[in-house]
Amino acid sequence: MTATHLSLWENWTNLWYNQLDLTDEIIAPGFKLCLESDRDLDAINDAQSVRRWVIAVNAVFQEAKFTTLVGPIITDEYITTHWSVIGKLGPGAGELGPEGATFTRILTEILKVENGLITECWASCDPVKVLTD
Repeated sequence: MTATHLSLWENWTNLWYNQLDLTDEIIAPGFKLCLESDRDLDAINDAQSVRRWVIAVNAVFQEAKFTTLVGPIITDEYITTHWSVIGKLGPGAGELGPEGATFTRILTEILKVENGLITECWASCDPVKVLTD
């Protein structure tokens, strides 16, 4: 485990807590996002577009708290983790559930690292589970 990779992991996590300026420090030009989505993921390819993506995700999944379940597992090229997210659905959650409802989600992420920057993110997410009263 290198200090650089651990720092990248910590900054990636903090990015999801709306520390958006970190994108300039950790995201490589030509970044590639791989996950199931009906959106055009090719447009998420640099620090600025990652920042916009995080803002959009956090608008739907608000007050998110991340808990690492496994990892991070760090090699020379990759950072891998399995984590859970708990929060509240925001406006625009649509068919996921009513605004303000509590949600949980489990995901596995693999971040590819080159030259001290994140070049790719592969994510596999379980369906969102919504708890309603």
